[in-house]
Parts: sequence; C-alpha cells; structure tokens
Amino acid sequence: MSISYHELKDRILSETELAALLKGFASPTAASGWTIVKYVVRDGDTIDDLSARFKIPRSLILKLNALSPGSPIKQGEVLLLPEFYT
Repeated sequence: MSISYHELKDRILSETELAALLKGFASPTAASGWTIVKYVVRDGDTIDDLSARFKIPRSLILKLNALSPGSPIKQGEVLLLPEFYT
C-alpha cells in the first residue's frame, strides 16, 4: 500500500499534526513520499524500539495504528509503519 505525502497530510493528519510529528526527523520534500509497510511485531519489540530503529516518530506509529500511549504490542501483531522515499 502506498500513500503520498500529500494524502498523508490531507487525509490522516492535519498539517500542524504532521509538522509536530516530524520535528527532529528527516523531513520529506514535495518530491518525496511515503510508503506504508506492514511490519510483523517480533518478540521483544516495543513502540520505542521501532521508532528508533526505523527513525519514525513514536507518535506517528501510535496514530497510524490507532494505539494509545502505553498500549502493549504483541508478537505476531501487524503494524503499519511509514517509510520515506524520494
């Protein structure tokens, strides 16, 4: 499944939310986009680990997967994670 930067901005997050979530992370340009990938949770994974490993804001992982802070994730669960591409 693929979604453009503009679709992400317009359909999932407001421009303010997107700017806040991406603060401190690599910012996409107008020519870049997003690919949403399915990630199968492994034993021991945490949202914080995935955020650091894939360089994705923790809050964006939570928002895309309708999780609340502190929600546990379980081995075998499928999460949607964004990937930047140019």
